[in-house]
Amino acid sequence: MTLTGPIPITNSVTEFSFRLFWEIFPLAVVLVAIGLFVFHSDLLQAGISGIRPIQGMKVVIIAGLPTLCAVFWTLGIIGATNYEVTMTVIIVGPILLALGVSYGLHITNRYAEEDGSRSQKMRASMRSTGRAVFLSAVTTVIGFISLIFTPMAPIQTVGIALSGGIVVVYVLTMFMVPNLTLILDLRKPKHPPLKIFDAAVEIPMKRNKSVIAFFVLLVLFSSTIGQANVEENIDLLGMAPEGEEPVIKMKQYSKEFNAGQIGMVLVHANVTGDQTDNDPTNDDPYQNLKIIDGLERNLNTVENASAVSVVFLMKATGLAPTLSGQPILNQIEELPGYGLLPEDVRDTFAVLMDQEVTQGATFWDLLTTPEDFGLPGSTQSQIFLLDVFYSSLTKEMREIFINSDYDRTLVYIDMPFIPVADTKVAVDQINKYAEGFQGVHQERAEKLTGVAATAIEVNQLIVDSQWTSLGFAIILTLITLAVVFKDIRYSFWTTSPVIATVALQWLVMWQMDVPLSLVTVMIGSILVGVGVDFSIHISNRIRELGGGLDAIRSAAVGTGMSLFEAAVVTSLGMFTAYQIPIPEIKPFVTVILILLWVAAASALLLLPAIFVTLEKMGIGAVGGPSGMARKLGLGRVKPDDPDVLEAVLVMDSRSDEAW
Repeated sequence: MTLTGPIPITNSVTEFSFRLFWEIFPLAVVLVAIGLFVFHSDLLQAGISGIRPIQGMKVVIIAGLPTLCAVFWTLGIIGATNYEVTMTVIIVGPILLALGVSYGLHITNRYAEEDGSRSQKMRASMRSTGRAVFLSAVTTVIGFISLIFTPMAPIQTVGIALSGGIVVVYVLTMFMVPNLTLILDLRKPKHPPLKIFDAAVEIPMKRNKSVIAFFVLLVLFSSTIGQANVEENIDLLGMAPEGEEPVIKMKQYSKEFNAGQIGMVLVHANVTGDQTDNDPTNDDPYQNLKIIDGLERNLNTVENASAVSVVFLMKATGLAPTLSGQPILNQIEELPGYGLLPEDVRDTFAVLMDQEVTQGATFWDLLTTPEDFGLPGSTQSQIFLLDVFYSSLTKEMREIFINSDYDRTLVYIDMPFIPVADTKVAVDQINKYAEGFQGVHQERAEKLTGVAATAIEVNQLIVDSQWTSLGFAIILTLITLAVVFKDIRYSFWTTSPVIATVALQWLVMWQMDVPLSLVTVMIGSILVGVGVDFSIHISNRIRELGGGLDAIRSAAVGTGMSLFEAAVVTSLGMFTAYQIPIPEIKPFVTVILILLWVAAASALLLLPAIFVTLEKMGIGAVGGPSGMARKLGLGRVKPDDPDVLEAVLVMDSRSDEAW
């Protein structure tokens, strides 16, 4: 025998999550370490003959060790605070590892580009790239913390764990990466950017309008046709690990018994009787039971639904009253006071005790066709029959269907685990029948509640909350960048590739046949946190170089290799999540990986195209001839204007900016 149901499945999922973490996370560590080694051992730049294994190992330690410590710090803090852990925390380790490593990479890559002594190179690296890493960490936290707006504990847990983890990653990166770099005496030779990045950047430099138009068309197509074709659906069993015994048996139970999603319709109607009081609602309980029976029959016509009520129990309960093998009637008739009972009650009792008359009959038969058994059929007789029936049940059995005051009863409705879209059709029909329930004395039925109804509400909450969390993430990111860059326009241009990437999720989900579920609802917020990193590093470098077309080209080409490396390493860390045997996780990871590369491509192509377009229009976003012209009050000046000289922006500790 196998115990299954919500509680056993929950327990199984919790134990499985902790066990699986130690199977997934070590693999993520190994893959990320391999990626770091390949990129920093000069294998790609110099080939096998020029490989530098010691240098590669140093970078693995410098970039990987702080992040590894941060992951365990994060999990330790979660455990020390007794924070509720859900199954979705499995993905926290690989995501933190993948994102955290990129922070150290940007610092070490910039360190290798600088000239001077080790301390001078590190100071320069921390002054420039350190600022970009800080912005990346803040915006990533914003993206993740926005998940708390989703009214679902598993999603909120991921948001809090990831945002807190990024804070820990940033702190440890800032303290450990510079020190490890100096202690290990990292000496990376300078290499020219790979030619592929020169070729890629030339596309937005020369065909800036075509690049922007291409992305705009994709975004429009995704946000209209793509979004309309994405199914909004939750598969509750899809969030459970496939190999666990309670999950396997629940799926089998759902399929073979057409059940698993238990629900209830509460009926406000008195089902016992007392004609001696002044309450008219309990004078004719049989009529209430008849309309409950009608409701039950209607509910059983709904596809994928099976309904049972107290009437079902009456129809299944036969009559066979004996006492020590002797008829009870003779003994009861001798009791004092028996003759004082109403005649209808005594006649009904006599029929009940006569097995020759009631053989094979049920209580419901006696209530509905009293003439077939010689019963009076009066209301008093019906009330007596009901009293006998209720008394024949144990208290536990009776109160499964009826409350202690007999004025409320439950109709149980069971449904198999089917897609929420199909479930909603059945639930709407059930609620329609419930609303049509009406008795003589204002008896009524509530709407369906239970697993199926809750799944539909959760589905709707997820659909609504994704816009709240996504809007919060984007708006707060814009504000943060505007404060740091001191320019709201520059903040908007920097965030544009991320907004485009988020908008493209509908197209990817549609083409990959991925529904909007409990897990995939997090994609937008996670992309804001992850994707904005790519744009920030390019935008920050453009500002450092003073703006202009040459600065845009140099920033995109110079940062391209770091972006590619960060995307590869992040993908390797995320790739391990495919090993999680939870059906809903795999499509989530697939969409994240695809959009991660879309975000990198957007930063490398769309962002330069936007800045180039602004420069050619004479409204450069920052610095350069057009920026100088605006500050001097010359208005818009195009880059090829012979009356404007190229300018260099000088920044030092004595002045904010001077031309």
